[in-house]
Amino acid sequence: MKKNLVIIGGSGLIGANLADYLFKKNFNIIIIDLKKRHERFDFYKSDLTNTKKFTKTIDLIFKKYSKIEAVINCAYPKNKNWGKKFEFLKPADVKENLYNQLGSYILSSQIIIKKFLKQKSGNLIFFSSIQGIAAPKFDHYLGTKLASPIEYSAAKAGIINITRYLAKYYKKKNIRVNCISPGGIFDFQPKKFLRRYNLDCTSKGMLDPIDLGGTVYFLVSKNSKHINGQNIIIDDGWSL
Repeated sequence: MKKNLVIIGGSGLIGANLADYLFKKNFNIIIIDLKKRHERFDFYKSDLTNTKKFTKTIDLIFKKYSKIEAVINCAYPKNKNWGKKFEFLKPADVKENLYNQLGSYILSSQIIIKKFLKQKSGNLIFFSSIQGIAAPKFDHYLGTKLASPIEYSAAKAGIINITRYLAKYYKKKNIRVNCISPGGIFDFQPKKFLRRYNLDCTSKGMLDPIDLGGTVYFLVSKNSKHINGQNIIIDDGWSL
């Protein structure tokens, strides 16, 4: 019998590739996102930042399926002004984006773990980033329109510590919480940025979404049953 996996943000760059990868590993995939990308997977339209709607979505999923093996949260909610340089940040945007990127992870975890407690088991996997463990390499961005927002670094560092907090908070409850921190994911960035980025890596450089699949598969398998509260870095040596 196939095990059920929920992917929040399953229509995004990382989530869509994970859905395909894990489907091929014989998992039943359930997608939560604002846009539908896959026809073959059960899809629920929901906004992670809207607690009321998200609660209804989780209720529907856990009612439909007898057991959810794991929930993978790789959502990336942001407002229309996301990406402003530090000098130009506005209080309202900082407030909104920190809630979108961090607050929604906390509150959605509360909703999901309530269901895990009822089914007496659960596996929650977050996505952070190398920007959560190290400062951006600002020289990589020179001469491009790309930026690494300070809210992003703050939120991703927070997600790593939420992982540790929840893993310890729910000890003896048969619930695991782990985190993956990927390096940069290729998305047709400018060539000069890619060249600089790749020079700071040890082999491939910029990753493809599929490069994360094996680690996620490991975390949803029995082989990782004693791994809890950890942040696993996949960055081809960028952070060394």
